[in-house]
Amino acid sequence: MTHKVKVLDYAKIDYREIKKWLRMKFGEHVWTEVEADFKKILTQIGEMPFAGLIVEEVSELGLTDYRQRLVGQTRIIYQVKEHDVYVHMFVDTSRDFSTMLNQRLIQGI
Repeated sequence: MTHKVKVLDYAKIDYREIKKWLRMKFGEHVWTEVEADFKKILTQIGEMPFAGLIVEEVSELGLTDYRQRLVGQTRIIYQVKEHDVYVHMFVDTSRDFSTMLNQRLIQGI
């Protein structure tokens, strides 16, 4: 069964920041390739949501329905709920995920 993938508003902000940075740093051609990779992974997440790895930092809090997949240097953090998948974050692997998660919680996003 295919799950419906929903990218949450604050994840869309992450995505736009990645897009802006990649376009500025490497150009439109590189962004076009990366964007295709994102679309491919999001489709795969919908088809096989449990294929992603459990997010260790989140599972330590007792939450096991959060998974992650990688696109290049970006972690896609998502939650599987019944027939839907909710993308919560796009996070560069060079950034400290725990710090970013805490910032999100403090911001109430």
